[in-house]
Amino acid sequence: MTISTFLRLLLTFLLLCPFALGQNQKQQLRKLMSGVDVAVPENDARTNQPQTYRELKLLWADSTKSSTTELKTEAQIQAPRVSVVEDRKRSGTLPRQRSLELAPTLMFIAAVDASNKLRWWSIMPDPRVVRYETPTATGELRRQDYYISNVTLVVAFPDDPEIATLRFYHPVWNGTDFDLKPLSVVPTR
Repeated sequence: MTISTFLRLLLTFLLLCPFALGQNQKQQLRKLMSGVDVAVPENDARTNQPQTYRELKLLWADSTKSSTTELKTEAQIQAPRVSVVEDRKRSGTLPRQRSLELAPTLMFIAAVDASNKLRWWSIMPDPRVVRYETPTATGELRRQDYYISNVTLVVAFPDDPEIATLRFYHPVWNGTDFDLKPLSVVPTR
């Protein structure tokens, strides 16, 4: 094999690899969203982002009467009450999420239009999670995640008039893959 043939093959691979990875990510996203009845359109709405975005400051509170410092296990948390504290419009575009890597300590956010189609999505660290580690009798660290009852979080999303709601999900490992557990829906209009 000549060097020019090798370079052509390498260039072809480098050009096709992002396309293949993008298709795999779209299939993974479709599978994930089908579990929560959200359609993923063929064209990626995220590629045509407006030059402005919105920032919602949200107060996320446990539906039970609890203090802001109370820690709970995942089994103890209740459906939250989420209220918009502030809504700001900003100039610029948002960074694009490069991968669909989920974990139980993350939060998946889906911006959905009125016809239940995905317009944009993001993954962020779950602001409710506090990790507690203690040594076992053998000296190994044992990890336990707790959830803060009340938090304030800021979510930025494109200023797209088609976006009707922000849907918040908790990734849950089912043994082979992640499923999305609905946490809350926040209207954006």
